[in-house]
Amino acid sequence: MKHIIYLFLLSIGLVVHCHHLPGHHNDQETDENPAEHQHQHLEEGQDNKTAKCHKIAPSNADFAFTLYRQIAADGAGRNVFFSPVSISTCMAMLSLGAKSETQSQIHKGLAFNLSEIEEKEIHEGFQHLIHMLNRPKNKAEINIGNALFIEESLKVLPKFLEDAKTLYKSEGFSSNFQNATLAEKQINDYVKNKTHGKIPQAVDGLDPSTVMVLLNYIFFKGFWEHPFNTRSIREEDFFVNANTTVKVNLMFQNGHYKYLHDDDLFCTVVEIPYKGDASAFFILPDEGKMQQVEDGLMKGHLSKWGKAFQYKQLDVYIPKFSLSKSYDVKVLLQRLGVTNVFDQNADLSGIVEEGDLRVSKAIHKAVVDVHESGTEAAAVTVIQITRMSAHRPPPTVFRCDKPFLFLICDKMTNSILFFGKVMNPTEK
Repeated sequence: MKHIIYLFLLSIGLVVHCHHLPGHHNDQETDENPAEHQHQHLEEGQDNKTAKCHKIAPSNADFAFTLYRQIAADGAGRNVFFSPVSISTCMAMLSLGAKSETQSQIHKGLAFNLSEIEEKEIHEGFQHLIHMLNRPKNKAEINIGNALFIEESLKVLPKFLEDAKTLYKSEGFSSNFQNATLAEKQINDYVKNKTHGKIPQAVDGLDPSTVMVLLNYIFFKGFWEHPFNTRSIREEDFFVNANTTVKVNLMFQNGHYKYLHDDDLFCTVVEIPYKGDASAFFILPDEGKMQQVEDGLMKGHLSKWGKAFQYKQLDVYIPKFSLSKSYDVKVLLQRLGVTNVFDQNADLSGIVEEGDLRVSKAIHKAVVDVHESGTEAAAVTVIQITRMSAHRPPPTVFRCDKPFLFLICDKMTNSILFFGKVMNPTEK
């Protein structure tokens, strides 16, 4: 009988269950493209390690847009919020213990083509990405990490533990899953602490046959480079659809922002920077074009926008909103071809020699709070194994009073940290 691994994505987390235990982690002064700026550094040889995280960035972006479309298709008319980098990091860490077709499916599901990138480069890319996102000098606070909670009697292969620690900076903890209440508290306290209280309950109802929980957490706190004035906040209408209008607190700011209208994608894009190396991209579809935008978004757009942005004086209106979402990632990954790891064909022999393991559950939880000072967001993924002047033209208005998309990106690593859609800001 296959031992089971549960994945809980909080921004991302993995939980593993076992039926039979076998034995015994704005800048407004320049309009240069951040990506081009970083590539210049690479060419100059100033930091050749940066190439490692940049090598996996296109696949991570591809995975982010593909996963978004899966989530949006399941909840037409609903808010969306998740951390693609959390989910991909967690699944990549799991792939350390996967073999044969199981491993191949995970790589393909994460949009990695092994004819273009070696497995070693994938893991080194994530190793460097984790290091870069946790850089202490960034004024935008980003904390990302991984953890393994292991049943005391489970004999995990030393190589898997060492690779998880070295490549994914995973912490390891001994757990007694026979006492499910105590194990849940141990995991939930850990995630609550790492996400600064944003996600107080990562797991609920752990199966006593669980033998391992793998999780990834991510926490983001950024202050707008130019905060919105609290006195400018007004209660305004937000047009959810043709039949529904709700009242929201609409923030206002006048200033110079990177702005463009993408004629091919039928949307307007504005970059609103945080202090430090992060930015939020607000994507406002043209009237009636949300579906076209969702269907057409792909990894090349961020680079395209970076080259086409122009600084423009704008009147920016953004609603204050808070979202809290949870997703069954197992279903989403299965649609992307990641199937073996969830059934009797699972080969996770890189984790334990004796006994079969499979992932039975994958859950992702993510929360965000966007307000006049900035943004706070967090997510976790868990896997369970069971065996902006005078004499100038009038400003352009960018008014998000209808459904819009938004991305929170780290510019140093070209990474999409969080991806969301606001259909109704009053729905939590």
